[in-house]
Amino acid sequence: MGKLKKFAAINIRKITGGKDPVRLAEEFILRRGFDPDECQKDKTADNVRWMISLGNGEDLELLIEGLKVPAETTIYMGVNVATVPLRGAYEMMIAALEIADGLVGIKVSLVGHYLVLSTSLGAAGMNVDELDYNFKLITAQQVWFRQALADELGWEALPGE
Repeated sequence: MGKLKKFAAINIRKITGGKDPVRLAEEFILRRGFDPDECQKDKTADNVRWMISLGNGEDLELLIEGLKVPAETTIYMGVNVATVPLRGAYEMMIAALEIADGLVGIKVSLVGHYLVLSTSLGAAGMNVDELDYNFKLITAQQVWFRQALADELGWEALPGE
């Protein structure tokens, strides 16, 4: 048997597994046919935010938070589905919460004066196919949610459509 070489502890570095969340998001954006640098809106040491056009004046917000602590890094994806008007806001919120029970894998939230369909995921172990899957969950249910909300409220269409 050969001799074993001993390494000084100083030369041994920790190698973390998984893919860099920012590179993961950039790959997802490239798959959608956009330039990540052009879509990027904000970047700090701990957060990066992109806005990706979906057409019809809609944007997908992709936000990575907690980059400084890899175990706590999260990826948020969300799309505005309706503007909540001042008049009738109570009825709209009640209807949205009732309909939200039918959503699969995503949630509805009130962000500012918008109803948003979104998902939040832990970045650890995430791959681009999982981002694609969650994006498809949002877009597949977006039209259904809007239509169900308008039907529940007895409106022809939601504000902003």
